[in-house]
Amino acid sequence: MNSLTDIFSSAKNRKSIPKSWCGIWTDKNGKHIEIRSTAHDFYSVTILDKNNNPYQIDLLGDEKKDTEKLTGEFTKDTNGNPILQVEAGSNGIGPTYDLNFLTAKEKDEFKLAKNKDDIEKIIIRPNVGMGLYDDWEDDLGVPWAFPLDDFKKR
Repeated sequence: MNSLTDIFSSAKNRKSIPKSWCGIWTDKNGKHIEIRSTAHDFYSVTILDKNNNPYQIDLLGDEKKDTEKLTGEFTKDTNGNPILQVEAGSNGIGPTYDLNFLTAKEKDEFKLAKNKDDIEKIIIRPNVGMGLYDDWEDDLGVPWAFPLDDFKKR
């Protein structure tokens, strides 16, 4: 029988991440994601290159912003899986940088990470959510996001 805490910490029903999952994550190319929790169930997400410099985001109206302190919120992807969705463009318009927290199931197979999973075995697998005006661009409006490689906790 599942304990009450197992039911509420179910990976499929995730509404937030454990504090131990916040911090700095790095991919094999040296790109960093820094996740910080904030008030009201949101997250502040910063994405930096291998030299610790932010990328630049081109917004509508020729405006620009850096990939620092972007708003992240838990939501569900098209398959109903929880993701940390980061606003990587104009808020509410997109594109988004979607972060999936996974852990190894078997060789080259992954499942949604649970609170009790070993942090050393958890990866963040990013994906890009298309924005309202990005359907004609190969990079979906976020060239800095590519290549999409898995991140490991530092």
